[in-house]
Formats: sequence, C-alpha cells, structure tokens
Amino acid sequence: MVTSPALVTPQKWPGFMERARAISGQPDVTVRKFDGTFIKRETVGDMENPTLNIYRKSLHGLLTSYAQEQGISITFGAKVVEFIESDNEAGVVLEGGDRLMADVVVAADGVGSKSRDLMDGNKAAPISSGFVMYRCTYPAELLTKNPITAKEFAGKDEEGFLYIGPGAHVVLHQFRGDFCYLLTTKDEHSDATESWSKKTSTHNALKAVEGWDPLVAELIKASPRDECLDWKLMWRDPQPQWASRGGRVIQLGDAAHPFLPTSFSGGTMAMEDGYSLAACLSLAGRENVPLATKVHNKLR
Repeated sequence: MVTSPALVTPQKWPGFMERARAISGQPDVTVRKFDGTFIKRETVGDMENPTLNIYRKSLHGLLTSYAQEQGISITFGAKVVEFIESDNEAGVVLEGGDRLMADVVVAADGVGSKSRDLMDGNKAAPISSGFVMYRCTYPAELLTKNPITAKEFAGKDEEGFLYIGPGAHVVLHQFRGDFCYLLTTKDEHSDATESWSKKTSTHNALKAVEGWDPLVAELIKASPRDECLDWKLMWRDPQPQWASRGGRVIQLGDAAHPFLPTSFSGGTMAMEDGYSLAACLSLAGRENVPLATKVHNKLR
C-alpha cells in the first residue's frame, strides 16, 4: 500500500494517478476478531485521496513505463558492488568492474545498503523483533475448491479482510485472480536470520491460528505444496546520516530509514524521499549538489 501523503505530488504528473488507480484495488478491508466476529468495515487513508492499494510489481511497472515515456533511460540487471565519491562527482562500481560516474548518486538499494561505508560506516547487524511474517500468494481459483473459502471469495473480483487475534494478525486479500495472506505472529524459533526468500512448511502458520475462524486456516491450507515464505521481521536502528561526507551520495527509502514491512509505511516514505530530494536538487542547481543532499537529509 502507498498511503495518502505520498500521493499528493503524483497528482501533478499528467495521467499518472488515473493509470495507477486503474491497476489498484479498493482501499477497503473488513476487520474481524480472530474468531470471525465482525468489528467494522474500514477505508484506509484519506477519503479525498485514499490509499493506493497496489501490488509492488504493478507500481514498479507503472513507474518504469512512465519514466521511460518522459525520455528517462533505465538499465536493468546492472549489479552495484560499491559506491564511490570524489570532491566533484560520485559513482558506482558494477559487478565486472565497470564504473558509472555522475553529479549525484541515489543509493536506493534497501536495507544493508552498500553505500554505508560513505556515510558513518555503521554496519550494525539487524536485530530480531521477535515476530515473523508467514506469507504466500497463489491463484485465486484455488479458493473455489473449498466450500469455506468459496463462500467468502468465489465470484468476487476483490475482497479483503484483517483478522486481529492474541499475539497475531493476518491480512487476507484477493484481487484480479490472485490471493495472498500475510500472517504476522510471534516467532517461536531462534534462527532469526534475515531473508526475503526463505520457504517453510505451513505447519507453523497453522499452529499460530489454532482456534481462529476456520476460514483463516483453510486459506493457509490452500497454499501450493503446503509452503509459505518465512519472513523474519528484523529491526535496524535509525541512522541520522543519510548523505555521504562529500554530499554526492544520498540514501533513499529503506537504505536510509528501514521500516518493518507490517507498518505499511516503507513505500510511502521512500516516495516522499524522492519528492524532497528532487525539489532540493532543483532549487540548489548542479553546482550545489552537496548542499542539496544535506538539506534534504535535514528536512527529512
């Protein structure tokens, strides 16, 4: 989700928000207690500029195509292994040894950014939050094969639920042929290592929702091969310095200030970073790039 504060600036981009809304879902969710008791139907975000309920791959695709339409060249598959900086320019070293130099480099490479050496050098290890997210996405057509899941989802293009229980909550969402669940619960295991792709059996997810509304368990049981992602939720302490010593490299998004994915704030904050940085660079001009990045850091 991208929440309302990050959607003000894109309204000034001709046609962008219309295209974004066309590929996004409704920002509505039915909130229930863990046992299925109805609490309320909630609209997420500002009613005048509601949350953009969009899958990440869809948003990335739209941003890419929109930028290319503006004449911005984008290269994929170029892996950065190092950030570098001199008094007058900055750059990146690519896998293979090639160097790309520019007036300013934006390090938007997520948590554990390779730009850290140019900031304060702090490479503190992530800390376990004590929680894990079990998540899975699969074809929504699987929901029609079970009378319990079919009752809630069959024949619908979109539906969303939030279940709140003791020590856990789960988001359930069907949208245009896809279904996903995101179950956040206490992590009872000691192997808290950071990974975005580790798979596990659905056994632990099912254990976390014992005694819940049967719908939740049946949706987890529908996971192909009885597998889901085992996503340990790890903390990183906030870093006060996002601009390099020379001001030619600036961190953006999770590289600068990582959020737990369950906060629904990471994407919003990263987009706000982009607007702020662009405004500062535009006002300062090419000759004052270091000033622009440091003012941006201060403002954010």
